[in-house]
Amino acid sequence: MKNLPTLLTAFRIIAAPVLAALVLYASTLLYGDPYLAGFIYALTFLLFVIAALTDWLDGWLARKLDAVTPLGAALDHAADKVLITCTLVALAFAALPLPLVAASVLILGRDVAVAGLREGIAAQGKSLPVSQLGKWKAAAEMAGVGAFLAFQTAALLRADASIVLGLNWAASILIWIAAALALVSGAQYLGALLKRN
Repeated sequence: MKNLPTLLTAFRIIAAPVLAALVLYASTLLYGDPYLAGFIYALTFLLFVIAALTDWLDGWLARKLDAVTPLGAALDHAADKVLITCTLVALAFAALPLPLVAASVLILGRDVAVAGLREGIAAQGKSLPVSQLGKWKAAAEMAGVGAFLAFQTAALLRADASIVLGLNWAASILIWIAAALALVSGAQYLGALLKRN
């Protein structure tokens, strides 16, 4: 039972390339069979929501089962990055409009930079705890990606125009909020590192 949080984290890592593959496959069907593409996007949205929910569930279970470990915490953090990176890269290639591609580059660039900072200070025997802004950034990007997958589903399956427009706006706003938080929290991490040295 104590392995359950780790299994949920592993599920998130395994789901990430599957989500990317589904997005890329749907992109090949957009003009030939848009309804099938819409169905695949619906499946992708459902899988993404389940994977995103495990981010909360594995942490809650780890605390409840007294199974919090440094390895579990590191895997949990890595799983979030793998999930977002795989899905955002696939969407940037297949579906995101250019402004959201730019926002995605900011998000992913910040994540790579912060990962490098963490690795650098880990070599010195120190750690860089996750900031509250970093947690808000993660929540915004999960919500933004989920909203964009829902938008693609609604647009391809010809949902009511107001629903499609609302999901499009929600996705755009949330992804740009995530990009802004990525920049601010990245600057915070850099400032905290400079203060320690």
